[in-house]
Amino acid sequence: MLPLRAQYADDLLKLGMLAQARQLFDPLRVRTCPACLHPLSVPPHVIDGHCSMCDHDLPETPDLTLGAAADSRLSAEAEQLDVAAEIRSTKARLKEITTYIDELDFSLSSAKQRAHTAGMEEQRAAKALDEATSPTVSTFLAARDELHRRKEVATRQIDQLNTSSKLQEGLAKRAGLVNRQEANLAQLREELAQLGDATQDRNDVLRQISSRFGRLLAEWHYPKLSQAHVANDLTPFVRSEPYQVASSGARTLITLAWQLAVFETAFESGASHPGFLMIDSPQKNLGHGTGRDALIADAVSTDDFYRHLTQWLAHHGNGAQVIVADNSPPDLIEDRVIVRYTRDETQPPYGLIDDETG
Repeated sequence: MLPLRAQYADDLLKLGMLAQARQLFDPLRVRTCPACLHPLSVPPHVIDGHCSMCDHDLPETPDLTLGAAADSRLSAEAEQLDVAAEIRSTKARLKEITTYIDELDFSLSSAKQRAHTAGMEEQRAAKALDEATSPTVSTFLAARDELHRRKEVATRQIDQLNTSSKLQEGLAKRAGLVNRQEANLAQLREELAQLGDATQDRNDVLRQISSRFGRLLAEWHYPKLSQAHVANDLTPFVRSEPYQVASSGARTLITLAWQLAVFETAFESGASHPGFLMIDSPQKNLGHGTGRDALIADAVSTDDFYRHLTQWLAHHGNGAQVIVADNSPPDLIEDRVIVRYTRDETQPPYGLIDDETG
């Protein structure tokens, strides 16, 4: 009802403004000259079919006066809309709505008081009911509380048992893992015991390889040889520099010495080695080819390499097998050449790989 009352109040205000506007402005009457703003001595009228003010042609209408026409239009509008009557009607409706709202406000206050009184009565009745029924139902309430307590205890015990079960499963898995690790450890210890004297300290083996590496380079007359050794990561060094920085021919010699040092040391010590070694192109960048390293090739003789290999196989390397693929072997080992390849498809054997002709 409050929005409706506000709407009627707004309508009443608009009707008042309309009444004032009709008194202040009359667009249908011309009483003042629009040019000089002085009052007209004679109202506008028709002269010979023309308007006395603008001289505009007017239709032939007997006894037509502009002021009379304006008065007639005002009278018609007044009949259509009686502002005062609308204002009286709106005020009456607004008064009725205001009276009704005031009555509602008064009844609401008394209703709130009655609701508060009823709430207090309800509380007193509930207290009296509890006092009257407590001796009878207290036993059941106590039993209910006890059952609820026991349920909570059982729930906690179930959670604890589930947690313990998961822990037991985890312990069982870890126990199985420990047993497998212990079995592997026992097997490794047994294998270590079976190796016996064949197991040597890594540093001792590394010193043997490094010593033989330097001795081989010395036998092959490596130029300006100094500080030749094998590092802990098995990288060969010459002149305190790794083999990667050496020239092409020097890398060939260093690689041959390193391979033979590892192979000979492993075979002589009875280590886990198949006793087989294959060397491809030992004269690369030394004796032939476009990439010949003149500085190394002029100082080193390939015969020294084959001479050492022949002597070692005849004595300390007896039982080992070394296969060398060389395009131009020296006369020193002519009697040890097993096969020669023609590298000609029409004259077999073509090569180590027979179908490599593409």
